[in-house]
Amino acid sequence: MFKEGKRINKHHNYDFSFLNKKISYEQKIDYFSDIERFRVVNKRLPHIKNVKNIDHHTCHAYYAAYGGELNKKELQNSVILTADAWGDSKNWSVSIVKENGKLKRLAAGNKFILARIYKFCTLILGMKPNEHEYKVMGLSGFSNSTKHIRPIENIFFNILDFKNGKFFSNKPLKDSYFDLKDRLEGFRFDNISSALQNWTSAVLLKWSEYWIQKTQKKGVAFSGGLSMNIKANGVLLESDKIKWLSVPPSGGDESLCIGACYYEELNSKKKNKRIYPMISPYLGERPVFYPDKWFLRLKDTNLKKSDFKFFKNFSNSKVAKLLHNDEIIARCVGRSEFGARALGNRSILANPRNYKNIELINKLIKNRDFWMPFTPSILSEHSKKLILNKKNISSPYMTIGFQSTKLARGNISASLHMGDYSARPQLVKKTLNPEYWDLINEFFKITKVPCLLNTSFNLHGEPMNYSVEDCFRTLALSSLDFLLLPDKLLVVKKKAIKKLENISL
Repeated sequence: MFKEGKRINKHHNYDFSFLNKKISYEQKIDYFSDIERFRVVNKRLPHIKNVKNIDHHTCHAYYAAYGGELNKKELQNSVILTADAWGDSKNWSVSIVKENGKLKRLAAGNKFILARIYKFCTLILGMKPNEHEYKVMGLSGFSNSTKHIRPIENIFFNILDFKNGKFFSNKPLKDSYFDLKDRLEGFRFDNISSALQNWTSAVLLKWSEYWIQKTQKKGVAFSGGLSMNIKANGVLLESDKIKWLSVPPSGGDESLCIGACYYEELNSKKKNKRIYPMISPYLGERPVFYPDKWFLRLKDTNLKKSDFKFFKNFSNSKVAKLLHNDEIIARCVGRSEFGARALGNRSILANPRNYKNIELINKLIKNRDFWMPFTPSILSEHSKKLILNKKNISSPYMTIGFQSTKLARGNISASLHMGDYSARPQLVKKTLNPEYWDLINEFFKITKVPCLLNTSFNLHGEPMNYSVEDCFRTLALSSLDFLLLPDKLLVVKKKAIKKLENISL
Protein backbone atom coordinates (compact mmCIF):
# COMPACT_ATOMS: atom_id res chain seq x y z
CA MET A 1 0.00 0.00 0.00
CA PHE A 2 2.89 2.37 0.75
CA LYS A 3 4.33 1.70 -2.70
CA GLU A 4 1.04 2.70 -4.28
CA GLY A 5 1.00 5.87 -2.21
CA LYS A 6 -2.16 4.95 -0.34
CA ARG A 7 -2.68 5.73 3.31
CA ILE A 8 -3.46 3.04 5.88
CA ASN A 9 -6.17 5.29 7.34
CA LYS A 10 -7.18 8.91 7.28
CA HIS A 11 -5.22 9.66 10.44
CA HIS A 12 -1.89 8.47 9.06
CA ASN A 13 0.76 11.18 9.36
CA TYR A 14 2.78 10.60 6.22
CA ASP A 15 1.75 10.75 2.58
CA PHE A 16 3.92 8.28 0.69
CA SER A 17 2.61 9.09 -2.77
CA PHE A 18 6.02 10.58 -3.55
CA LEU A 19 7.30 7.00 -3.90
CA ASN A 20 5.54 6.91 -7.28
CA LYS A 21 7.63 9.81 -8.56
CA LYS A 22 10.21 8.91 -11.20
CA ILE A 23 13.18 9.98 -9.13
CA SER A 24 16.13 8.08 -7.71
CA TYR A 25 16.08 6.23 -4.41
CA GLU A 26 18.38 8.86 -2.86
CA GLN A 27 16.06 11.65 -4.06
CA LYS A 28 13.08 9.89 -2.47
CA ILE A 29 14.95 9.68 0.83
CA ASP A 30 15.81 13.37 0.65
CA TYR A 31 12.21 14.23 -0.26
CA PHE A 32 10.96 12.44 2.84
CA SER A 33 13.54 14.07 5.13
CA ASP A 34 13.36 17.60 3.75
CA ILE A 35 9.75 18.00 2.62
CA GLU A 36 7.32 15.36 3.86
CA ARG A 37 8.63 15.30 7.41
CA PHE A 38 8.41 19.09 7.59
CA ARG A 39 4.84 18.99 6.34
CA VAL A 40 3.83 16.61 9.15
CA VAL A 41 5.63 18.65 11.83
CA ASN A 42 3.88 21.84 10.70
CA LYS A 43 0.55 20.04 10.58
CA ARG A 44 0.82 18.52 14.06
CA LEU A 45 2.55 21.48 15.74
CA PRO A 46 1.01 24.54 14.06
CA HIS A 47 1.58 26.70 17.16
CA ILE A 48 5.36 26.32 16.88
CA LYS A 49 6.88 28.75 14.42
CA ASN A 50 10.24 28.69 12.68
CA VAL A 51 10.81 24.95 12.95
CA LYS A 52 14.28 24.15 11.71
CA ASN A 53 15.58 20.83 10.41
CA ILE A 54 19.17 20.09 11.44
CA ASP A 55 20.83 17.24 9.57
CA HIS A 56 21.10 13.97 11.50
CA HIS A 57 24.86 13.54 11.16
CA THR A 58 25.47 17.23 11.81
CA CYS A 59 23.88 16.71 15.23
CA HIS A 60 25.99 13.60 15.83
CA ALA A 61 29.13 15.52 14.81
CA TYR A 62 28.52 18.48 17.10
CA TYR A 63 27.82 16.11 19.98
CA ALA A 64 31.02 14.18 19.22
CA ALA A 65 33.00 17.42 19.29
CA TYR A 66 31.49 19.12 22.33
CA GLY A 67 29.84 16.33 24.31
CA GLY A 68 33.13 14.91 25.59
CA GLU A 69 36.08 16.23 27.55
CA LEU A 70 38.32 17.60 24.79
CA ASN A 71 39.86 21.02 25.37
CA LYS A 72 40.10 23.66 22.62
CA LYS A 73 43.57 22.60 21.48
CA GLU A 74 42.58 18.94 21.30
CA LEU A 75 39.39 19.84 19.40
CA GLN A 76 41.38 21.76 16.79
CA ASN A 77 43.59 18.69 16.35
CA SER A 78 40.79 16.11 16.15
CA VAL A 79 38.89 14.63 13.25
CA ILE A 80 35.16 14.37 14.03
CA LEU A 81 33.69 11.05 12.91
CA THR A 82 30.07 9.87 12.93
CA ALA A 83 28.73 6.49 11.89
CA ASP A 84 25.44 4.65 12.30
CA ALA A 85 22.93 2.49 10.43
CA TRP A 86 21.08 5.42 8.83
CA GLY A 87 20.11 9.02 9.37
CA ASP A 88 18.84 11.58 6.84
CA SER A 89 20.06 9.51 3.87
CA LYS A 90 23.58 9.05 5.28
CA ASN A 91 25.41 6.64 7.55
CA TRP A 92 28.74 8.41 8.03
CA SER A 93 30.36 11.82 8.07
CA VAL A 94 33.77 13.39 8.63
CA SER A 95 34.31 16.93 9.94
CA ILE A 96 36.93 19.16 11.50
CA VAL A 97 36.64 22.10 13.90
CA LYS A 98 37.26 25.59 12.52
CA GLU A 99 38.85 28.44 14.48
CA ASN A 100 35.42 29.87 15.34
CA GLY A 101 34.31 26.53 16.80
CA LYS A 102 31.95 25.62 13.97
CA LEU A 103 32.38 22.32 12.19
CA LYS A 104 33.43 21.99 8.58
CA ARG A 105 32.17 18.82 6.94
CA LEU A 106 34.79 17.21 4.73
CA ALA A 107 32.83 14.21 3.51
CA ALA A 108 29.70 12.12 4.09
CA GLY A 109 27.91 9.25 2.41
CA ASN A 110 25.70 6.19 2.64
CA LYS A 111 28.03 3.34 1.68
CA PHE A 112 29.24 2.57 5.22
CA ILE A 113 26.69 -0.20 5.80
CA LEU A 114 28.58 -1.77 8.70
CA ALA A 115 26.13 -0.78 11.44
CA ARG A 116 23.22 -1.97 9.30
CA ILE A 117 24.85 -5.38 8.82
CA TYR A 118 25.55 -5.58 12.56
CA LYS A 119 21.86 -4.89 13.16
CA PHE A 120 20.69 -7.68 10.88
CA CYS A 121 23.27 -10.12 12.25
CA THR A 122 21.70 -9.42 15.64
CA LEU A 123 18.36 -10.49 14.19
CA ILE A 124 19.86 -13.55 12.48
CA LEU A 125 21.32 -14.64 15.82
CA GLY A 126 17.85 -14.57 17.35
CA MET A 127 18.06 -11.25 19.19
CA LYS A 128 16.30 -7.91 18.85
CA PRO A 129 17.79 -5.53 16.26
CA ASN A 130 18.30 -1.92 17.37
CA GLU A 131 18.42 -3.16 20.96
CA HIS A 132 20.55 -6.27 21.49
CA GLU A 133 23.64 -5.38 19.47
CA TYR A 134 25.48 -5.06 22.78
CA LYS A 135 24.69 -8.73 23.48
CA VAL A 136 26.29 -9.78 20.19
CA MET A 137 29.32 -7.67 21.11
CA GLY A 138 29.47 -9.38 24.51
CA LEU A 139 29.17 -12.82 22.92
CA SER A 140 32.05 -12.09 20.54
CA GLY A 141 34.66 -12.41 23.28
CA PHE A 142 34.08 -16.12 23.83
CA SER A 143 35.46 -17.52 20.58
CA ASN A 144 39.11 -17.21 19.54
CA SER A 145 39.35 -20.10 17.09
CA THR A 146 41.01 -18.53 14.04
CA LYS A 147 40.29 -21.67 12.03
CA HIS A 148 36.54 -21.21 12.45
CA ILE A 149 36.40 -17.43 12.56
CA ARG A 150 38.51 -16.52 9.53
CA PRO A 151 36.09 -17.93 6.87
CA ILE A 152 33.26 -15.85 8.36
CA GLU A 153 35.46 -12.75 8.49
CA ASN A 154 36.10 -13.23 4.76
CA ILE A 155 32.33 -13.25 4.16
CA PHE A 156 32.00 -9.90 5.89
CA PHE A 157 35.05 -8.36 4.19
CA ASN A 158 33.60 -9.38 0.81
CA ILE A 159 30.43 -7.52 1.72
CA LEU A 160 32.21 -4.35 2.85
CA ASP A 161 35.79 -3.15 3.13
CA PHE A 162 37.64 0.16 3.02
CA LYS A 163 40.67 1.06 0.92
CA ASN A 164 42.17 4.20 -0.61
CA GLY A 165 39.50 6.39 0.94
CA LYS A 166 36.53 4.42 -0.36
CA PHE A 167 34.12 1.77 0.85
CA PHE A 168 33.80 -1.10 -1.60
CA SER A 169 32.21 -4.53 -1.92
CA ASN A 170 33.51 -7.56 -3.80
CA LYS A 171 30.25 -9.44 -3.30
CA PRO A 172 27.43 -6.95 -2.60
CA LEU A 173 24.41 -8.14 -0.65
CA LYS A 174 21.20 -8.62 -2.60
CA ASP A 175 19.32 -7.61 0.54
CA SER A 176 20.19 -6.94 4.18
CA TYR A 177 18.63 -10.06 5.68
CA PHE A 178 17.89 -13.09 3.51
CA ASP A 179 21.10 -13.02 1.48
CA LEU A 180 23.15 -12.33 4.60
CA LYS A 181 21.44 -15.19 6.44
CA ASP A 182 22.18 -17.57 3.56
CA ARG A 183 25.87 -16.62 3.55
CA LEU A 184 26.15 -17.30 7.29
CA GLU A 185 24.27 -20.60 7.15
CA GLY A 186 26.08 -23.44 8.93
CA PHE A 187 28.40 -21.33 11.05
CA ARG A 188 28.21 -21.43 14.84
CA PHE A 189 26.69 -18.44 16.65
CA ASP A 190 29.73 -17.57 18.77
CA ASN A 191 32.07 -17.69 15.77
CA ILE A 192 29.68 -15.44 13.82
CA SER A 193 29.69 -12.94 16.70
CA SER A 194 33.47 -12.97 16.94
CA ALA A 195 33.99 -12.59 13.19
CA LEU A 196 31.41 -9.81 13.02
CA GLN A 197 33.15 -7.91 15.81
CA ASN A 198 36.64 -8.41 14.34
CA TRP A 199 35.44 -7.16 10.96
CA THR A 200 33.66 -4.20 12.57
CA SER A 201 36.81 -3.16 14.42
CA ALA A 202 39.04 -3.64 11.38
CA VAL A 203 36.92 -1.61 8.93
CA LEU A 204 36.32 1.14 11.48
CA LEU A 205 40.06 1.31 12.14
CA LYS A 206 40.95 1.56 8.43
CA TRP A 207 38.41 4.33 7.94
CA SER A 208 39.52 6.28 11.02
CA GLU A 209 43.24 6.00 10.25
CA TYR A 210 42.65 7.13 6.67
CA TRP A 211 40.98 10.34 7.82
CA ILE A 212 43.58 10.93 10.54
CA GLN A 213 46.26 10.77 7.87
CA LYS A 214 44.32 12.81 5.30
CA THR A 215 43.49 15.63 7.72
CA GLN A 216 46.83 15.47 9.55
CA LYS A 217 44.97 15.49 12.85
CA LYS A 218 46.10 13.69 15.97
CA GLY A 219 42.94 12.49 17.68
CA VAL A 220 39.40 11.28 17.05
CA ALA A 221 36.04 12.41 18.44
CA PHE A 222 33.39 9.81 17.63
CA SER A 223 29.60 9.62 17.90
CA GLY A 224 26.62 7.94 16.25
CA GLY A 225 25.17 4.51 16.92
CA LEU A 226 28.38 2.72 15.98
CA SER A 227 30.23 4.63 18.72
CA MET A 228 28.33 2.48 21.24
CA ASN A 229 30.56 -0.45 20.22
CA ILE A 230 33.11 -0.26 23.02
CA LYS A 231 35.27 -3.09 21.67
CA ALA A 232 35.79 -1.32 18.35
CA ASN A 233 36.52 1.90 20.23
CA GLY A 234 39.18 0.04 22.18
CA VAL A 235 40.84 -1.01 18.92
CA LEU A 236 40.86 2.63 17.74
CA LEU A 237 42.54 3.68 20.97
CA GLU A 238 45.32 1.12 20.47
CA SER A 239 46.24 2.56 17.05
CA ASP A 240 49.65 4.26 16.90
CA LYS A 241 48.15 6.81 14.49
CA ILE A 242 45.47 7.95 16.95
CA LYS A 243 46.89 9.91 19.89
CA TRP A 244 43.61 10.32 21.74
CA LEU A 245 40.00 9.19 21.45
CA SER A 246 36.91 10.96 22.79
CA VAL A 247 33.60 9.09 22.84
CA PRO A 248 30.86 11.04 24.69
CA PRO A 249 28.22 9.17 26.69
CA SER A 250 25.40 7.47 24.79
CA GLY A 251 26.24 8.47 21.23
CA GLY A 252 23.08 7.00 19.71
CA ASP A 253 20.12 9.05 18.52
CA GLU A 254 19.17 9.93 22.11
CA SER A 255 21.98 12.52 22.08
CA LEU A 256 20.97 14.18 18.78
CA CYS A 257 19.07 16.84 20.70
CA ILE A 258 22.25 17.84 22.56
CA GLY A 259 24.19 18.03 19.30
CA ALA A 260 21.43 20.20 17.86
CA CYS A 261 21.77 22.61 20.79
CA TYR A 262 25.52 22.89 20.25
CA TYR A 263 24.94 23.50 16.54
CA GLU A 264 22.34 26.21 17.15
CA GLU A 265 24.47 28.03 19.71
CA LEU A 266 27.60 28.03 17.54
CA ASN A 267 25.67 29.07 14.43
CA SER A 268 23.63 31.78 16.14
CA LYS A 269 24.24 35.49 15.67
CA LYS A 270 25.14 35.99 19.32
CA LYS A 271 28.37 37.83 20.01
CA ASN A 272 29.15 35.83 23.13
CA LYS A 273 28.46 32.19 22.36
CA ARG A 274 28.34 29.86 25.35
CA ILE A 275 29.64 26.38 24.68
CA TYR A 276 30.32 24.10 27.62
CA PRO A 277 31.46 20.48 27.32
CA MET A 278 28.91 18.01 28.66
CA ILE A 279 31.31 16.87 31.37
CA SER A 280 28.65 15.43 33.67
CA PRO A 281 26.40 12.60 32.44
CA TYR A 282 24.19 13.01 35.52
CA LEU A 283 21.44 15.07 33.90
CA GLY A 284 18.31 13.49 35.38
CA GLU A 285 16.44 14.28 38.56
CA ARG A 286 17.47 13.52 42.11
CA PRO A 287 15.36 10.98 44.00
CA VAL A 288 12.31 12.81 45.34
CA PHE A 289 11.53 12.15 49.00
CA TYR A 290 7.80 11.48 49.18
CA PRO A 291 7.74 8.41 51.46
CA ASP A 292 3.97 8.11 51.09
CA LYS A 293 4.47 7.46 47.36
CA TRP A 294 7.44 5.11 47.56
CA PHE A 295 5.28 2.03 47.80
CA LEU A 296 2.74 2.79 45.06
CA ARG A 297 4.39 0.35 42.64
CA LEU A 298 4.30 -2.57 45.07
CA LYS A 299 0.73 -3.40 44.04
CA ASP A 300 1.88 -5.95 41.46
CA THR A 301 4.32 -7.59 43.90
CA ASN A 302 4.04 -9.83 46.96
CA LEU A 303 5.59 -7.27 49.31
CA LYS A 304 4.21 -4.27 51.16
CA LYS A 305 5.54 -1.35 53.19
CA SER A 306 5.75 -3.40 56.39
CA ASP A 307 8.19 -5.82 54.75
CA PHE A 308 10.97 -3.21 54.80
CA LYS A 309 13.02 -1.64 57.56
CA PHE A 310 14.90 1.65 57.35
CA PHE A 311 18.31 2.45 58.82
CA LYS A 312 19.37 6.09 59.08
CA ASN A 313 22.93 7.45 59.03
CA PHE A 314 24.22 4.39 57.20
CA SER A 315 27.57 5.76 56.04
CA ASN A 316 29.59 4.72 53.00
CA SER A 317 32.05 2.97 55.30
CA LYS A 318 29.21 0.74 56.54
CA VAL A 319 27.99 0.11 52.99
CA ALA A 320 31.55 -0.85 52.01
CA LYS A 321 31.60 -3.42 54.81
CA LEU A 322 28.41 -4.97 53.46
CA LEU A 323 29.93 -5.12 49.98
CA HIS A 324 33.12 -6.62 51.41
CA ASN A 325 30.93 -9.31 52.98
CA ASP A 326 29.55 -10.09 49.49
CA GLU A 327 26.16 -8.48 49.98
CA ILE A 328 24.72 -7.01 46.78
CA ILE A 329 23.42 -3.46 47.13
CA ALA A 330 21.28 -1.27 44.87
CA ARG A 331 22.02 2.45 44.86
CA CYS A 332 19.61 5.28 44.03
CA VAL A 333 21.51 8.41 45.01
CA GLY A 334 21.99 11.74 43.24
CA ARG A 335 20.87 12.78 39.78
CA SER A 336 20.16 9.91 37.41
CA GLU A 337 22.37 9.16 34.45
CA PHE A 338 21.70 10.29 30.89
CA GLY A 339 21.83 7.51 28.33
CA ALA A 340 22.30 3.78 28.28
CA ARG A 341 24.97 3.32 30.97
CA ALA A 342 24.48 3.10 34.72
CA LEU A 343 27.27 5.22 36.20
CA GLY A 344 26.79 4.57 39.90
CA ASN A 345 23.69 6.59 40.73
CA ARG A 346 21.15 4.01 39.52
CA SER A 347 23.31 0.93 39.89
CA ILE A 348 23.51 -2.50 41.47
CA LEU A 349 26.89 -2.85 43.20
CA ALA A 350 28.87 -5.86 44.36
CA ASN A 351 32.29 -7.12 45.40
CA PRO A 352 34.31 -7.51 42.15
CA ARG A 353 36.64 -10.08 43.74
CA ASN A 354 34.02 -12.79 44.19
CA TYR A 355 33.27 -14.60 40.93
CA LYS A 356 30.11 -16.09 42.45
CA ASN A 357 28.53 -12.64 42.45
CA ILE A 358 28.11 -12.96 38.67
CA GLU A 359 25.78 -15.91 39.11
CA LEU A 360 23.96 -14.29 42.03
CA ILE A 361 23.19 -11.12 40.10
CA ASN A 362 22.34 -12.89 36.85
CA LYS A 363 20.10 -15.61 38.25
CA LEU A 364 18.54 -14.12 41.35
CA ILE A 365 18.24 -10.44 40.45
CA LYS A 366 18.54 -9.45 36.81
CA ASN A 367 17.96 -12.69 34.87
CA ARG A 368 20.62 -11.55 32.39
CA ASP A 369 22.22 -13.57 29.62
CA PHE A 370 25.04 -15.59 31.16
CA TRP A 371 27.71 -14.31 28.76
CA MET A 372 27.20 -10.60 29.43
CA PRO A 373 29.95 -8.94 31.49
CA PHE A 374 29.53 -6.36 34.21
CA THR A 375 31.43 -3.11 34.59
CA PRO A 376 34.28 -2.25 36.92
CA SER A 377 33.80 1.20 38.47
CA ILE A 378 37.42 2.12 39.21
CA LEU A 379 38.89 5.06 41.09
CA SER A 380 40.44 7.07 38.27
CA GLU A 381 43.70 7.72 40.10
CA HIS A 382 44.29 3.96 40.56
CA SER A 383 43.07 2.79 37.14
CA LYS A 384 46.52 1.95 35.72
CA LYS A 385 46.76 -0.89 38.22
CA LEU A 386 43.76 -2.60 36.62
CA ILE A 387 43.52 -1.60 32.94
CA LEU A 388 46.04 -1.10 30.14
CA ASN A 389 45.71 2.58 29.27
CA LYS A 390 49.07 3.65 27.83
CA LYS A 391 47.69 6.93 26.45
CA ASN A 392 46.13 7.79 29.82
CA ILE A 393 42.76 8.45 28.19
CA SER A 394 39.96 9.61 30.44
CA SER A 395 37.05 7.18 30.20
CA PRO A 396 34.34 8.13 32.72
CA TYR A 397 31.33 7.03 30.64
CA MET A 398 31.93 3.31 29.84
CA THR A 399 32.39 4.10 26.16
CA ILE A 400 35.79 2.48 25.51
CA GLY A 401 36.95 -1.11 25.99
CA PHE A 402 40.32 -1.86 27.57
CA GLN A 403 42.45 -4.92 28.19
CA SER A 404 42.93 -5.79 31.85
CA THR A 405 46.14 -6.26 33.83
CA LYS A 406 47.22 -9.44 35.62
CA LEU A 407 46.40 -7.72 38.89
CA ALA A 408 42.85 -7.10 37.66
CA ARG A 409 42.35 -10.71 36.64
CA GLY A 410 43.27 -11.76 40.15
CA ASN A 411 41.34 -9.09 42.04
CA ILE A 412 38.31 -7.89 40.03
CA SER A 413 37.55 -10.97 37.91
CA ALA A 414 33.80 -10.72 38.50
CA SER A 415 33.69 -7.37 36.70
CA LEU A 416 35.69 -8.48 33.64
CA HIS A 417 34.53 -10.22 30.47
CA MET A 418 34.46 -13.93 31.22
CA GLY A 419 35.86 -14.90 27.82
CA ASP A 420 38.66 -12.46 26.98
CA TYR A 421 39.10 -10.66 30.34
CA SER A 422 38.53 -7.27 28.73
CA ALA A 423 36.82 -4.46 30.61
CA ARG A 424 34.33 -1.69 29.91
CA PRO A 425 35.45 0.47 32.83
CA GLN A 426 33.98 3.55 34.38
CA LEU A 427 36.90 5.61 35.65
CA VAL A 428 35.36 7.47 38.57
CA LYS A 429 36.62 10.97 39.31
CA LYS A 430 36.11 12.57 42.70
CA THR A 431 35.27 15.88 41.03
CA LEU A 432 32.53 14.32 38.89
CA ASN A 433 30.74 12.11 41.44
CA PRO A 434 32.19 12.65 44.94
CA GLU A 435 29.67 10.46 46.80
CA TYR A 436 30.18 7.45 44.53
CA TRP A 437 33.95 8.00 44.56
CA ASP A 438 33.85 8.01 48.37
CA LEU A 439 31.96 4.69 48.48
CA ILE A 440 34.53 3.01 46.23
CA ASN A 441 37.31 4.57 48.27
CA GLU A 442 35.85 3.14 51.50
CA PHE A 443 35.81 -0.29 49.85
CA PHE A 444 39.42 0.34 48.78
CA LYS A 445 40.41 1.05 52.39
CA ILE A 446 39.09 -2.34 53.46
CA THR A 447 40.18 -4.51 50.53
CA LYS A 448 43.03 -2.63 48.80
CA VAL A 449 40.92 -3.01 45.63
CA PRO A 450 39.92 0.42 44.15
CA CYS A 451 36.92 -0.94 42.29
CA LEU A 452 33.31 -2.07 42.58
CA LEU A 453 31.30 -4.30 40.28
CA ASN A 454 28.61 -2.15 38.68
CA THR A 455 25.54 -3.03 36.64
CA SER A 456 22.38 -1.09 35.85
CA PHE A 457 19.60 -1.06 38.44
CA ASN A 458 16.73 -2.75 36.62
CA LEU A 459 15.19 -6.11 35.88
CA HIS A 460 16.23 -7.70 32.60
CA GLY A 461 14.50 -6.10 29.62
CA GLU A 462 13.14 -3.17 31.64
CA PRO A 463 14.33 0.45 31.63
CA MET A 464 16.83 1.57 34.22
CA ASN A 465 15.13 2.55 37.48
CA TYR A 466 14.57 6.28 37.74
CA SER A 467 12.44 7.06 40.78
CA VAL A 468 12.41 5.66 44.31
CA GLU A 469 9.07 4.03 43.45
CA ASP A 470 10.76 2.16 40.59
CA CYS A 471 13.50 1.03 42.96
CA PHE A 472 11.09 -0.42 45.52
CA ARG A 473 9.30 -2.36 42.81
CA THR A 474 12.58 -3.87 41.55
CA LEU A 475 13.58 -4.62 45.14
CA ALA A 476 10.30 -6.47 45.66
CA LEU A 477 10.43 -8.44 42.40
CA SER A 478 14.03 -9.60 42.80
CA SER A 479 16.28 -11.19 45.40
CA LEU A 480 17.89 -7.86 46.21
CA ASP A 481 17.86 -7.19 49.95
CA PHE A 482 19.50 -3.76 50.23
CA LEU A 483 18.72 -0.36 48.73
CA LEU A 484 20.81 2.73 49.43
CA LEU A 485 18.95 6.04 49.20
CA PRO A 486 20.10 9.66 49.68
CA ASP A 487 21.00 11.05 53.09
CA LYS A 488 22.61 7.74 54.11
CA LEU A 489 19.28 5.91 54.28
CA LEU A 490 19.53 2.13 53.88
CA VAL A 491 16.41 0.11 53.07
CA VAL A 492 16.54 -3.56 54.07
CA LYS A 493 14.04 -6.34 53.57
CA LYS A 494 13.07 -7.51 57.05
CA LYS A 495 13.85 -11.11 56.18
CA ALA A 496 17.45 -10.04 55.51
CA ILE A 497 18.10 -8.02 58.68
CA LYS A 498 20.15 -10.87 60.16
CA LYS A 499 22.75 -10.21 57.46
CA LEU A 500 23.54 -6.95 59.22
CA GLU A 501 24.25 -8.83 62.44
CA ASN A 502 27.08 -10.73 60.76
CA ILE A 503 28.99 -7.52 60.09
CA SER A 504 30.77 -5.23 62.51
CA LEU A 505 29.07 -1.91 61.86
